[in-house]
Amino acid sequence: KKDLTVLFSDIRGFTSISETMTPEGLVKFLNEYLTSMTDVVFQHDGLLDKYIGDAVMAVWGAPLDQPDHARRACLTALDMLDELHRLQKKWSAEGLPALNIGIGINAGPMVVGNMGSARRFNYTVMGDSVNIGSRLEGLNKVYGTNIIVSQMTFEKVREEFLARELDLVRVKGKGQPVMIFELLAPQSRASADQRAL
Repeated sequence: KKDLTVLFSDIRGFTSISETMTPEGLVKFLNEYLTSMTDVVFQHDGLLDKYIGDAVMAVWGAPLDQPDHARRACLTALDMLDELHRLQKKWSAEGLPALNIGIGINAGPMVVGNMGSARRFNYTVMGDSVNIGSRLEGLNKVYGTNIIVSQMTFEKVREEFLARELDLVRVKGKGQPVMIFELLAPQSRASADQRAL
């Protein structure tokens, strides 16, 4: 059991996008997107846990210790958005759909190790803290945001990042409500409009 940070990202409206493309075109499109997002995870020394369809799951703090695991995950999320904006311009010029993404980040105690069957297993993380990260990703649809982080995450990075308090939510599987924040920018790169929120 270790204190780690998990990140989930997912494409918004992927089913409707996929219906407008050929299978070959969809695979090429998705592979370009996943390659770009995975490269960003690796730039910040994250562990790519798995792809779940069009979703990406990544972890910081394991297998090697990273005392700043929450900071790395937050930088990754913001850089993923920057990379998405670059891809959107390219896709628009090619007549392809402009997809959007949601990202959820949570820091906390997780069980990490090899899990699976006797024949096949994966190195992964499990536990309540992982489930919360996944639920936060889905909440972006409700709040019209791109990146939602939990209070547990924001407390670790509040000196370095600007965020907007969104709500106190009851996450499925948790008794106590969780304060959630929209991650906006590193303090050093925050715009005047972001600071005014």
